[in-house]
Amino acid sequence: MFTQPTLYFGSMNGHHKISISGVVFYVEENCRNLLMNHLKWIHRNDTADNKTANYGSAEEKVAEILLDELKAGGEVITCDEVNHLIEKTSTTYKRT
Repeated sequence: MFTQPTLYFGSMNGHHKISISGVVFYVEENCRNLLMNHLKWIHRNDTADNKTANYGSAEEKVAEILLDELKAGGEVITCDEVNHLIEKTSTTYKRT
């Protein structure tokens, strides 16, 4: 069984609240779909590659990357951070 990122409906000043691996992130409205689609892609790819896929560990890695991005400054995940996440995880999960 895998955990889905939780999307808290409603937005606050153009930001959406999303929980990934138990960590709450605020994501800009214009890049929320990009992030959610990438998370779905990681899950599909992870389960296709491994019969006993551990989506929790993939989700933890995503949360860790996003936390590192926020350490550089900022409180809200922007499209730049999402694109950087996609670059980092694409090689891990063989994005085509």
